[in-house]
Amino acid sequence: MLAPARKAATGRIGLRATAGGFGTPVFGDAGRLRVEGASLLREVAGDARSTAITSLRAAADFAGVTLAPDPGIGPDPPPLGDADAPLPVSAAAGAALGAWFAFSASLLGELRDGFNGEGRACSEVQLWPEHFDLGCSIDGVNFGCSPGDGHVGEPYVYVGPWNTDGFPDGGFWNASFGAVLSYAELLAADDQRATALGFLRGGAGLALERAARP
Repeated sequence: MLAPARKAATGRIGLRATAGGFGTPVFGDAGRLRVEGASLLREVAGDARSTAITSLRAAADFAGVTLAPDPGIGPDPPPLGDADAPLPVSAAAGAALGAWFAFSASLLGELRDGFNGEGRACSEVQLWPEHFDLGCSIDGVNFGCSPGDGHVGEPYVYVGPWNTDGFPDGGFWNASFGAVLSYAELLAADDQRATALGFLRGGAGLALERAARP
């Protein structure tokens, strides 16, 4: 619902971490849409309305979005299915997701500031709706945080070179698309933020050094 609404107004689909969840940046008529816990909120010119998330059709009507099997936000969108079927959204799970994205946005923001401070332009940190991970990129390398997907069934931090040709298997590069720091490893760390930043910066050094080779 969120990314197609922004795309209709601006042609862009990127989302952001927002208070208690995720949503669009301000767009169109100075408004935005966002999810907080188990609620969908619509904010326009300082006026905010909210509704419980009950079904896709109800959410689309509230957001002013037309439902479509392909919402135009990237390849392989999830199936639309029954738009009137109840959506069993858990407020506690929504809060946990919001906490993960808040941590991720802060982490990647610090990483990006470091790159930019070194004179190396890093892209904006965005939540990509087609695979629902928060990420940024620099010089052909993606850095991001996922709440879990078909590759890894729990939240994880990752480094993903666009071209993995010549990258060795094993060691730091422990995933088919690059390297992963798992949620279990984060929970076991004494300083989770420092551990995640160290992983991202270490991966940046390895990947950018490899990408610079002829």
